[in-house]
Amino acid sequence: MRGALSYDPLADTSGLVSTIVFGPNVSRRLGRVLGINILPPGKGMCTYACAYCPLAHVLELVGPAEVAGAPWPSPEQVASALSSVLPELADAFALDALVLIGNGEPTLHPELKTVLARLAEARDAHAPGCRLAVFTNSSTLADGRVVEALSRADYVVAKLDAVDEELWRAINRPHGSLPGLKNILSGLAGLARGLDASGGELVISITLLRLAGSGLTNAGERHLRALAAFLSRLTPRQVHLELPLPSPGCRAEPVGKRELLTAAELLADELGRDRVFILAGSTLPIPARLLIGAREALLEEAPGARPSETAILLLTEGRGAKTRLRILEALSGKHMNCHQVARAVGLSWWSAQRHLERLLAAGLIRAVEVGRRTYYALTLAGAAALRALKKGGERPPARLL
Repeated sequence: MRGALSYDPLADTSGLVSTIVFGPNVSRRLGRVLGINILPPGKGMCTYACAYCPLAHVLELVGPAEVAGAPWPSPEQVASALSSVLPELADAFALDALVLIGNGEPTLHPELKTVLARLAEARDAHAPGCRLAVFTNSSTLADGRVVEALSRADYVVAKLDAVDEELWRAINRPHGSLPGLKNILSGLAGLARGLDASGGELVISITLLRLAGSGLTNAGERHLRALAAFLSRLTPRQVHLELPLPSPGCRAEPVGKRELLTAAELLADELGRDRVFILAGSTLPIPARLLIGAREALLEEAPGARPSETAILLLTEGRGAKTRLRILEALSGKHMNCHQVARAVGLSWWSAQRHLERLLAAGLIRAVEVGRRTYYALTLAGAAALRALKKGGERPPARLL
């Protein structure tokens, strides 16, 4: 074991790492980082065999109870390996973060809480101000000890590809001993509370994909709405939407750009445009508000984006015009059903329904069926009309008529 602990700055993170400390690397999320592998060096273990994981072919699928006897590096060995490297790097540049990521799922370490405590001590001694970050697939969060340990970190990126049990099993392919998804989601909520109390940040990472063969996708509207509802209760600091990277044996393909933007817009409607980010390729996280705003500008002159004169008059003339305009404003923030529209605008259900029917007929909104419920969303023409009326006052610019 001793020979495997030496620092390797050229470790190839596309394969199994043979050392505890590796890097430095540049992280899209965290800047200049040093990787810390707290799994047995050279041995890969994970609770998931994700359909898109580039290391799935070399990782051993394990359950938390199966790894107690593995040759785990002790908390002291991990801290010692880090302490021996940090002074050497201090003269070259300042690190932004120390990241627990390596040969699989780091939360499998049986002494995770002590490992994080020792790493924090080493960090404070040699690199004060450097953040301690952990990347996890979230699978072990049903264990309260793991949640307590991770709550000590400054920054946690937690994977959440699905909130539907069938999709979760198809995409993440969990070990059979793991609890059901419901327990994991409950643990994730506990982690959010723990990090909030300690001042840490929680980032949710979602890989949007379509499975080869079955065509199953986690980018469908029904699933995205369920995901958005859960995330609105979780209130993470950020949500990152990613695409699977091409790799040998990959059983998933990335969704298209249109689907990616649609997913970002739907989640941003619920969580806020400054909280949802897209990670594509090697670029930095791009705020959804930039992409959505750019798409709206491009689509403003697209076919179907110009409201008819009748539609404009529906919002500017006659009884109920101001009420219908307020309904469009309410729908510009999120999709809503009739009850939600009625509450937002201060109408009875029947009055709201009549106004919605007129807006539908004018092509300013569209109906979205989700199970037995009907939600309403702005069309391109509705969004264009709203923008025009906000810019031009009570009357729209002549070019829109």
